[in-house]
Amino acid sequence: GESNFEELTEYFQSVIKENTKKKLFNIRPFNFPKRLWSYLLERSELLEEKPWGELGKKQLNKLIQIICNDTYHVKGKTTFKEEFVTCGGISLESINIKTMESKHIKNLYFAGEILDIDGITGGFNFQAAWTTAFIASKLK
Repeated sequence: GESNFEELTEYFQSVIKENTKKKLFNIRPFNFPKRLWSYLLERSELLEEKPWGELGKKQLNKLIQIICNDTYHVKGKTTFKEEFVTCGGISLESINIKTMESKHIKNLYFAGEILDIDGITGGFNFQAAWTTAFIASKLK
């Protein structure tokens, strides 16, 4: 909602202030995985090499809008053995484990394989996804 947009704007303004000369790709907010951050920058039509300090208001707003409102559709799964857990993701230190809410952005929740949870494949990843989704769904 609107409050998420405002909170993200504040957050990104501090990121810009602290990292003016650093490249967008090198400073990943919320410890976003590199591939996700690269995708979000691409969707926002931002070059990874662009310095944070050169990010204009319209560009920042577009990035925040995509982070807040982008939707992703599941097309299904393959019949090949491609379903496995890879390491990396949103750091568990960045979320309230009792609600799955971001500690940085109010009303932003994470569940499943976007989280930095590693384990043996063959069920662990499913259980982690189901459990974290269950926790996030038990909101007021």
